[in-house]
Amino acid sequence: MAELVVLLLGSALTAAAPLILAGLGELALERSGAGFNLGIEGILLCGALAGVLVGAAAGPWAGVAAGLGVGLLFGLGYAACAALGVDVVLIGITISIVGAGVSTYLFQVIAPAGRTNISSPLLPTVRIPGLSELPVLGPPFHAVSTGFVLAAGMAALTAWALRSTRYGLRLRSAANARTAAAQGISVARHRLLAALIAGGLAGVAGAVLAIATIGTFTPLMSGGRGFLVLAVVIIGRRTAGGVVAGALLFAGMDGLAVLAETRDLGLPSEAYHALPYFAALVVLCAHARWEARRAAKIEKAVTLKESVR
Repeated sequence: MAELVVLLLGSALTAAAPLILAGLGELALERSGAGFNLGIEGILLCGALAGVLVGAAAGPWAGVAAGLGVGLLFGLGYAACAALGVDVVLIGITISIVGAGVSTYLFQVIAPAGRTNISSPLLPTVRIPGLSELPVLGPPFHAVSTGFVLAAGMAALTAWALRSTRYGLRLRSAANARTAAAQGISVARHRLLAALIAGGLAGVAGAVLAIATIGTFTPLMSGGRGFLVLAVVIIGRRTAGGVVAGALLFAGMDGLAVLAETRDLGLPSEAYHALPYFAALVVLCAHARWEARRAAKIEKAVTLKESVR
């Protein structure tokens, strides 16, 4: 049992990094009132391809920077379309389709069938002092991917920035456009910055997804993680700490699927592969029901107030 927990924790630490990074970006976008991004999947794929291509030529950290650059371009596109009044759902679907199509096409052009796939060096691993000395749970912390360290550091930075900095307070205020405008806060500017942060971190997440574990790119390798990110943000109640906890939860479910391929866990491995997505569906449906009830209560309160007048 202890061995199973150790293996599961080690797998979860690596798998959680892309979810945390993309989730933090989505957190900033939603807290600014700029909507939500259904196009994370497409950004992940393009970030992964850019990370592998640049990483193969200049090293893994250059690959991460390339993912950041690609993500910023998508974030700028999202912000431009939103400023023109395009529905955020349509923007997200378009980004997802374009990202998947472009990444697949470029990969087939650069590495056609029969040709050796391009490989990038992996991100280095580090030993976490203190945690690595724990009696039972220590082994996974002997060699933690720097991708997870980067994600954890970004989570701490995000929590501090949103709570304690002038920009974080203004970004949260931008969610209420009327109040923010009355206080002299530029809603458009802060939502643009939030979109750039969301796109950039999703691009970095894609690069980390590719070069933290396998070092290569395959079409559609994100496997729906972009949609899991939305569930991670919801289950984390739009807080940085909640995003980390939600990402580890879903990553642990994904780790069960990996272990089920080599061990008998009582169910076929396909069932464990489906578990994170089933859980995400339940979370999204529950959140939609909660939002509907909340809207009904607000409408009822407004109606009652008007009738009293």
